[in-house]
Amino acid sequence: MAKRVIFSDLHFGDPKCSLSNRAVASKLRDFLWGIGQVEEIILAGDILDANISTLTRAIEGQQSSGSWPIQVGFRHWLSYLFEDGNFDVGRIIYIPGNHDYIIWNILSTKKAFVDPISQGITPTNLPLIESTFPQPFIRGVAPGRVRDRFSVRYPDYQFQLNERSVLVTHGHYLDDSQSLFRTLGGLMRKDESKRAEAVKQFFEATAQYQAVANAVSYMKGSRDLVLKVYKGLASLFDVTGKLRGHTIDAKMLEAIQVYLHYFRQVEPDVFIFGHTHKAGHTNTAALQRKGLKRLTQKLIDFAFGREKAKRLIQRVIDVWNDGSFLNSPLAGKVGTFIVADDNPTTGGPIRLLAVDSKGNVRDIGL
Repeated sequence: MAKRVIFSDLHFGDPKCSLSNRAVASKLRDFLWGIGQVEEIILAGDILDANISTLTRAIEGQQSSGSWPIQVGFRHWLSYLFEDGNFDVGRIIYIPGNHDYIIWNILSTKKAFVDPISQGITPTNLPLIESTFPQPFIRGVAPGRVRDRFSVRYPDYQFQLNERSVLVTHGHYLDDSQSLFRTLGGLMRKDESKRAEAVKQFFEATAQYQAVANAVSYMKGSRDLVLKVYKGLASLFDVTGKLRGHTIDAKMLEAIQVYLHYFRQVEPDVFIFGHTHKAGHTNTAALQRKGLKRLTQKLIDFAFGREKAKRLIQRVIDVWNDGSFLNSPLAGKVGTFIVADDNPTTGGPIRLLAVDSKGNVRDIGL
C-alpha cells in the first residue's frame, strides 16, 4: 500500500498563507496524523514565496510573543507536522515552481556550472533543464529525523498508482506569461525537426523571466518604481501569472499535451498540477466538441494553428489541479490538497480535499 499527499502553492512568506491560522494548521495536522503511513509528501511548487516576500521570511516566518507565529514559515510548519514522532513519511519531494524558482536556480547553477568550474572542468551540460538533488540545501529546514528523506526534483515527479502512471508538476510551464510569452507549441510549429533547440529556447525564456522577476523581487519599493516608470510593465512583471484563478480549460489541456509530448516526451495516465490556485478535475477528452461547437472549435484551431496540438496524445489523460493554501473566504475554503492512495478505504484512488477557515477537512467530491 502506498499513500501520497500532494500540496501545491502553500506560499509561505505571503501574509495570505492560510497555514498561519492555527486552527487550519492544527486540524490539517490532525487529518494527516490520522490517515496512517504516508509514503511521500509531494510539494508541487510555490511552497516558498520568494517573489512577493524574501526567502528568509518564507522559511522563518514572523514570530510573535505568543506560542503561535504571526506568520508561519516553512521551518515551523515542518517542525509542527513532525513533532513528537506522531507522523512519519518515507520521502519528501520538492518540485520548485515559479515563486520558488530560486531553489532550482541555486541547485542547478551549482551542479552544472559552479562544481565543474571549481574542479577545473569546462561546463558542458548547459542549460540544465532537469535534475534530481538527493541532498539539497533546503532539506536543512526539515526536522533532523526526516532530513535525509528530503529531495528536490525538477521540473516534475512521477510515480505509479494502481498500475497507472502519475506525473506531478507545478504548472508554470503551461502559462506563457511565465516564459516571456513564448510557448513551446509555437516554437515547435516553426520547425518540428529542431525539438531540442525549441525546448532549450523555451526553458531559457522561462529562466530569463524568473531572473527579471527576482531582480524586481515584487517588493513594494520596486513595484512602485515600475509603476512610476511605465505602468505597462506591470503586466510583464505580473507575479500571479495570467492563469491565476482560472479553471482547467481547453487551452490548458492543449498546453499540457505540448508539455508532455515535446518537453518531457512522456504520456502519463494522470497529470497533477497547481499554479492557478483553482482546484479542479477533468480529462483531456474535454477537448472534444460536438456538432456546431466542434465545427466552430476546428475553425478556431485551424486559424490559430492549434489543431496539431490536440492530436499530440491520443490517450485520455486524467487531469487534476491541486489548488492552493491562500485565504479565499468567498470560495468557502482556505486550502485544497490531494491524497493519492492505491488502496483507499473511502473514495477513489485520487481525492481532492478542502480545508475551511475553521480547519475542517472535507472531500470536494469532483
